[in-house]
Amino acid sequence: MSAEGIRFSFVEKKPRYIQDRGFSYVIPAGGISLFSSWEIVLQILSGLGYFLLNPFMYLFVLFIYLHYRRQMNFERQLFSVRIHSPLLQTIRAVGMGLVGGLLVSVAAGGLGVMVQSRDLWMLWGLAIVLSLFRVRFLCLAYATGVLTLLHGVALLFPQAADVQGVGIVWSWLLEARPVPILAMVGLLHLAEAVLVRWNAGKDASPLFLEGKRGRIIGGYQLHSFWLTPLVVLVPTAAGQGVEGALFAGWPLFMPESHAFAFMLLPAVTGFSDVTTTTVPMKKAQQTAKQLAVYAIVLTAVAYGAVWVPALMILAAVVAIVGHEGLFWLSRWEERQKPPYFIQSDRGIKVMAVLPGTPAEEMGIQIGEVIVRVNGVPVRQREDLYPALHVNPAFCKMEVLTHAGEIKFVQCAVYAGNHHQLGIIVVPDAQTQYFVDLRKASIVQLLKQRLEKLRIGA
Repeated sequence: MSAEGIRFSFVEKKPRYIQDRGFSYVIPAGGISLFSSWEIVLQILSGLGYFLLNPFMYLFVLFIYLHYRRQMNFERQLFSVRIHSPLLQTIRAVGMGLVGGLLVSVAAGGLGVMVQSRDLWMLWGLAIVLSLFRVRFLCLAYATGVLTLLHGVALLFPQAADVQGVGIVWSWLLEARPVPILAMVGLLHLAEAVLVRWNAGKDASPLFLEGKRGRIIGGYQLHSFWLTPLVVLVPTAAGQGVEGALFAGWPLFMPESHAFAFMLLPAVTGFSDVTTTTVPMKKAQQTAKQLAVYAIVLTAVAYGAVWVPALMILAAVVAIVGHEGLFWLSRWEERQKPPYFIQSDRGIKVMAVLPGTPAEEMGIQIGEVIVRVNGVPVRQREDLYPALHVNPAFCKMEVLTHAGEIKFVQCAVYAGNHHQLGIIVVPDAQTQYFVDLRKASIVQLLKQRLEKLRIGA
């Protein structure tokens, strides 16, 4: 995958769920009571059952697992060790994603975000087309912005709906309701911000990259996916779905609609970024704040467009330019700061800590500097292991923390323990390899794959 700040959501649309595999019912106009009868509860459970039987949900889980397994193989190629467990990462992605999907569904339902099923199909088609130019354009923010702009053009030239060939698509654009989708994208990015902050860079992979003037430096690729199933409200004709309102003026994003049904959708939310200037946890915190601001602004402008239609174009610009701005802002911030994962004149800087090793047991953190081992000063990687053998039964270390303070750590060394300390150090003058992270589109990725197949790789 490209390291260009990918933030996107895959959504599998099944509009037929509203009729034959969803659940809908009619209630008194005075309000909504989901648990007013046992029959309603059974309908909800039936809808959830069909959702669990949806094969796309399990395909998405498999996709997430294969992504993390590929990441593990990549780490082994670079460092000859496994840093992450694909199974544990997948379990965490599913668990955290379920919480995120629940939050988005509740927020969207509370605000009355209703999405037409045909709009979702057009949105997915636009996302695929845009991804042919850049992988990060697969994010729904770009496709939603383009759909909104196309809808605006269609409103200016409605007569094009009578043109043979393009007339059908033009009529779809005329009938599109992009404002609720813009709000949904805003809520999805708000949930993404929560997930990025919650994950705190746990899935980040260390890399050796080419820095300025050809110098090899260390960095981290933050690349996570979460299974985020959504419950989407879809407008229906009166008498064919739920009727009523949660409160006066609801639904906020489609005020004229008073009947709706539920659509249960499996979805995957993804995030990617690269940092060479700080530890993954701090980068995740910074990115989460920026995503949250973007999400809140987009949702607010989308709501304004409900009352002032001209703001719809502004919301489309915010969706596209704001999201693209997050990518360029991250790159600009990285260029303004010095590289963090480079050699220190104080000792050996830690690039990564392997799980289940003495280094993890002692509490050594990413980015800390090992100053002394068993009383022996260490300045480079070659000094480390002779110092460890000074005392083969016990290990004492002086470590410089991120705050510039010295902490003392120690652990006993038992027979059968990991034969090494369990750290990956930052690149030095002897490091001869690095990863080339270049911009890529879907077409370029497929081309690279075909070239590998031709040479038997």
